[in-house]
Amino acid sequence: MLWRFRKELIFLILLFFSFIIEKRTLNIRKNKSLPQIKNQYFFNYDEIIEENKRLREILNLKEKKIISKFNVAEVIGISPYIFPGEIIINKGIKDGIKKNMIAVTKDLFLIGKVEEIMDNYSKIISIFNKKTRISVIVSSTKEIGIIEGGYAPFVLLKYIPYDSKIKIGDDIYTSGFSEYYFYGIKIGKVYKIERNRDSLFLKIWVKPYVSSLGFKEVIICE
Repeated sequence: MLWRFRKELIFLILLFFSFIIEKRTLNIRKNKSLPQIKNQYFFNYDEIIEENKRLREILNLKEKKIISKFNVAEVIGISPYIFPGEIIINKGIKDGIKKNMIAVTKDLFLIGKVEEIMDNYSKIISIFNKKTRISVIVSSTKEIGIIEGGYAPFVLLKYIPYDSKIKIGDDIYTSGFSEYYFYGIKIGKVYKIERNRDSLFLKIWVKPYVSSLGFKEVIICE
């Protein structure tokens, strides 16, 4: 009897194995497609995570009451690209940005101040800009000097007396005596000290904390 239905049996056996093979093939295709789907729809996943982390750190500044009123803007233009003298941000008059507001990083390192404002964007002149003049204080000696831009990758600290005890590695931050810069914003560290016996003052090179372009957003505050 079985012999009479051998063709049907063979057909059923082949159908059974075909089903198993097709199922395994679908599983393989499914597993292979997952990375492709991830790459297609989540190609910027790491970038999104990093951006969220930066924004959380910025919001923490408000929670800790370090700065109470600020605006976060995205950097959309830089000139030049390394040690920029000018930075363009994507917020302006419509967003409450005003001329001479201070620009800092999420770590509260000084970037510069707002120089020009339009409806939807603004221009910041950074501490590297030759227009920059800021009253600063030396962390160790509490002496007051003036930071000047235009010497990238450094800024120049002037009017520190020749007999000062200032040393390499000292922190330099805003003194609060400038018209627009409030007290205590970190600028950088003393990198090199030059002494000229014919001068009453030292020539001091400061390496800013924003020497390398490592920020995509800036905090604008007053």
